[in-house]
Parts: sequence; structure tokens; C-alpha cells
Amino acid sequence: AEALAAIGKPIVLVLSSGRPLDLSRLESLADAIVEIWQPGIAGGRPLAGILSGRINPSGKLAVTFPRSTGQIPIYYNRRQSSRPTLGLYQDIASTPLYEFGYGLSYTTFEYGPVEVAAREFSLDEKFTARVTVRNTGAVDGVETVHWFIRDPVCSVSRPVRELKHFERQLIPAGGSHTFMFEIDPARDLAFVDRNGNPLLEAGEYKIIVGGQTVSLTLKN
Repeated sequence: AEALAAIGKPIVLVLSSGRPLDLSRLESLADAIVEIWQPGIAGGRPLAGILSGRINPSGKLAVTFPRSTGQIPIYYNRRQSSRPTLGLYQDIASTPLYEFGYGLSYTTFEYGPVEVAAREFSLDEKFTARVTVRNTGAVDGVETVHWFIRDPVCSVSRPVRELKHFERQLIPAGGSHTFMFEIDPARDLAFVDRNGNPLLEAGEYKIIVGGQTVSLTLKN
């Protein structure tokens, strides 16, 4: 790979693996990376379609790729660090190389503002969050929208993000689609306590989608 990069040859790195890899020596040399996992003998045809441009890739990572083995274990729904403003490590970044849900396309997508039906809600009050995604590129593409929640202050330590809903949709070039997350507080915001029972505490919650964060309040 280093010899090819030295003579200016474009490099597409194709990964056939069953787990995330340490790409610290290869990522900087590659012009593109395609993760095909372990597709079997039928994987060559769709891979050829992606590399030739006949197929627009739309996959999103279901795991997190570390920057180096020193970050392992690393996953999107880790617990909050005891020093969140100082970073997790002394000599490497806290962010992963490619995070959970990452994936490129031959088109681009633009997320509009998140719209929430209510910023304050009660335990038995269901409501909806919406976001409109526009295909700003020249080809049709499939986008997957991931809806996360976060409970920043709780009687137990909860993950920094929890995936609660996702939706895939083909969006034509120049078109748009509105994605919705029907939020049931008892189902989507509660956690399991030490006795195995669901518990929903009053206070602040956050909805995270497309790089945007919206704060909500559960009333007593």
C-alpha cells in the first residue's frame, strides 16, 4: 500500500473482516474504504457495483472502529467518563476513527431542524419528534436516520447515547423525506433498576439526531 501511494495510484481499501480493525497504518494511504464484512461468494457482484458506481452504497456501521488498539474497548453507548472535559486518554484522541452509524454515499444529505411536539411532557404523554432530510446530491440515495436519547442526570450512570429508533428511506436526488420518532416515555426513556423493574425519573432528557441535540423535560 505504501509503494502504491508513493507513485500516486488511487487506492481503494476493501476490508473483509468480522470485527473492527486497527487501520492506523492504512487509513491515511487509502482514497476510499469499503467494508464488506464476510459476504461469502456472492459478495463480489455488489462490491463490483459499488466500486464501478452502478450501486450507491448506503450501509452504516453497526460497530465502532478505534483509532488504535489503545482505545479498545470502544463503543457508542459507553458510560460517562469521570473526567468528561479532559478526555479519556493521555496520548490519543477520545473520538473513534469511525463511529457507530457512520457511512458514506455517492450523494450528500442535509438535515433540517428537529421539530418536537412538546418540550415538557408527563409520564403517560406520548409525542413525536420529526426531522426532514434532503438529498443535496446528483444521484438517488438511501439514508438511515438514527434517533438517540440521553439522560444526563440520573440515579444510576446511563450511557452517553442510547439508540432507540432508526429508519431507512430512499430519497431521490433533490428530494426530501420527513423522518419521525414516536416517543413513548415509559418505553423509550426509562431504564431498568437494580431489581429489574422499569424506572422513569423526572428531569432533563435529550434527543440526538443528525448531529443535533434537543432538550426535553419530564414533569413530576
